[in-house]
Amino acid sequence: MNYVQRIKKNLWQTHLPQFCLLLFLVVEIIANQLIISKIPYTEIDWKAYMQEVEGVANGEFDYLKLKGDTGPLVYPAGFVYIFYVLYHITDKGSNILLAQHLFMMLYIATLFVLFLIYNETKTIPMWAFILLSLSRRVHSLYVLRLFNDCVAVFLLYLALYMFIKNKWSLGCVLYSLAVSVKMNILLYSPALLILLLKRFGIIGTIAKLCICASLQLFLAVPFLRENPIGYISRSFDLGRVF
Repeated sequence: MNYVQRIKKNLWQTHLPQFCLLLFLVVEIIANQLIISKIPYTEIDWKAYMQEVEGVANGEFDYLKLKGDTGPLVYPAGFVYIFYVLYHITDKGSNILLAQHLFMMLYIATLFVLFLIYNETKTIPMWAFILLSLSRRVHSLYVLRLFNDCVAVFLLYLALYMFIKNKWSLGCVLYSLAVSVKMNILLYSPALLILLLKRFGIIGTIAKLCICASLQLFLAVPFLRENPIGYISRSFDLGRVF
C-alpha cells in the first residue's frame, strides 16, 4: 500500500487515535494564539456583558434595572454568574487579552468534547474532524468577539456527551445550565423531549424535566426575590427573535 492509499484509508476511518486528537488540539492552540496576536479584537457585546454584571456586583438584582450599552440584560441567571466571575478575573472586563485567552481555552475544551462525541458515534470519518478546525467564523466568535454563545454551546455539547454515555440526569443538569446562559439553547428542547420520552416514558421524562426546572429556579432565586416578573419577562422572553 503506497502513502496516498494509506492517507485515504486513514481519512475515512471512523475512530480518531489519541495522538491525532492531541495533534489537532496543539495545532488549534497555536492557530488561536496567532489569531489573537495578529488580528485586532472586535468589540461587540463584551463591554455590555461587563456593564450588565457590574450592576449585580454593585448589589442590584432587579432585572429591569440591569443594562449595558446594547440594552437591557436579557440573559438568564447562569449568564450572570459566569460573567460575574469573568468580570473579576479580567479586572472588570478591562483585560481583553486575558479574556481572549480564557475564551481560547473554552474553544479548545469545546473542540475536545466534540471530538469525544464524534468518536462515540463510530460513523464519522477522520476528515470530518479536520473540518471542525477550519471555520473562520467560529474562531472569530470565540477569541475575537467573546460571545456568550460560546459558553452556552460548550455546556450543550457536554450535555450531549452525557446523554450519549447514558448519564441522563447529569446531562439534564448541563443542558439546563446551557439554557441558563442563553435562552436560544431551548431550540434543542423538542429533540431532547423526544429522546427522553423514548428512553424513560412519560413519568421518567417528567422527573428529568423537573431536574432542568429545579436548577433554573435555584439559579434565579436572588433575582426572583427582587422582581420575579422582571426576571422572567427579560430572561425568558419567548417573543424575542433568536
